[in-house]
Amino acid sequence: MIRFEEIIEGRCSPQQAFGYLAEFANIQAWDPTVLSARALTPGPARVGSRFRLLLHSGLRPVRMHYTLVEMQPLGRLVFDGRGDTFRALDRITIVPTARGCRLSYTVAVDFDDPAGRRLGALAAPLLRYNIRRAGKRLQTILGGDGPLPRLSRGTRLADRLVFPGLIGFTCFGYRSGNKRWPLPPRPLEGRRVVLTGGTSGIGRAAADQLLACGAHLIIVGRHPEKTAAVCRQLSNRWGAEAVDHEIADLSLMSDIRALAPRLQDRYPAIHILVNNAGALFNAREETAEGFEKTLAINLLGPYLLTRSVLPLLRQEPDARIINVSSGGMYTQKIRPEDLQHRQSAYDGTTAYARAKRGLVILTELWAAELAPHAISVQAMHPGWVDTPGLQASLPTFYRYLRPLLRTPAQGADTITWLAASPVAGRTSGLFWLDRKPRTVHVLPGTRETPAERRALLAALDRMAGD
Repeated sequence: MIRFEEIIEGRCSPQQAFGYLAEFANIQAWDPTVLSARALTPGPARVGSRFRLLLHSGLRPVRMHYTLVEMQPLGRLVFDGRGDTFRALDRITIVPTARGCRLSYTVAVDFDDPAGRRLGALAAPLLRYNIRRAGKRLQTILGGDGPLPRLSRGTRLADRLVFPGLIGFTCFGYRSGNKRWPLPPRPLEGRRVVLTGGTSGIGRAAADQLLACGAHLIIVGRHPEKTAAVCRQLSNRWGAEAVDHEIADLSLMSDIRALAPRLQDRYPAIHILVNNAGALFNAREETAEGFEKTLAINLLGPYLLTRSVLPLLRQEPDARIINVSSGGMYTQKIRPEDLQHRQSAYDGTTAYARAKRGLVILTELWAAELAPHAISVQAMHPGWVDTPGLQASLPTFYRYLRPLLRTPAQGADTITWLAASPVAGRTSGLFWLDRKPRTVHVLPGTRETPAERRALLAALDRMAGD
């Protein structure tokens, strides 16, 4: 038998650590050898609960089934795992400390026959290495700390070579990045999140993920019936007290001006604002207020909403603003003199990309402006995601790239991570994909000047009526 032990110092409560670890499917987040994990027994974890794991192992994955065989509330968990030719016993003990809790995580592996035991002895250094990696990731999750993310030279080079960067937009990019800086258990407990565009696509997936993290969610939607129906679905799953909603057409500045006082009347503070609502229009249209629609919903609306709710964001520590951009912004430079596309022929993808470029510029400007208030401002893009909106607006792209597209949940992952990660809250002004800072400019001629940044702010101020 081969035995390994890791000691983990947690800053969360014993209750949080116990609840997180009892749901053994969470091992996918912290054990890098686990490809996938899911619970086979419905309901909360209890003695007898079963879990199925798929592990990295050489040329082919290894399947394992685990059973929770011992459960002493807040103190001890024992999981009995079975593979085809071996057994693993995972024991976790939890004791309270002044800062949170201390975990002892022990893994004992035994093989069924002498040949397996000899092979296991040879593989012991690799097993020990992987157990240590799992322990370090669990330390990051339960300890709430870790190194600050940074834009690495390798990432910068991959982005600028374009093709490697584009591969990262696909489902393969998500699979390589979704385990970076894993989240602690229920990191948004007691946190209030305003999410725009949360009724479909990426926003709908983000709503589920944010609620799973313990958030109190306020969804802002345009259609009353659809928004109410989505909120009923979420309430049935997560509890009625966890979900509220507001109705506003975020392409109309009058709706946004009316929304902000309602939020101020209902809530003493907002901890996180997610500017997710967006749309791509292939033909040029104007709103009832005379603004080009792509500009209104993707850039002007988020600008006015964010400025309007800043008093609520300033009420709490560690407030965050998350702006959902698009990888398409890499192709365009902002044109502050023609934000409404009246001076040139209209192209929907170009208008969308310029608006999303503007949102990234705002992210950098707001990060500097709001740093004294300890408000973190981030931008991200979700990669190429299989949504009805993509199919409708870019049908040819959708038809050819569909096998490589991400699910909405995969696209939403970095939104949730930026909202919930203690590490992300220690940074500001970055542009993210798959929990990793990315390059903002990859093509020549897309970088704006300081004068163009000032002109962008002045134009948005004028149109928003500030």
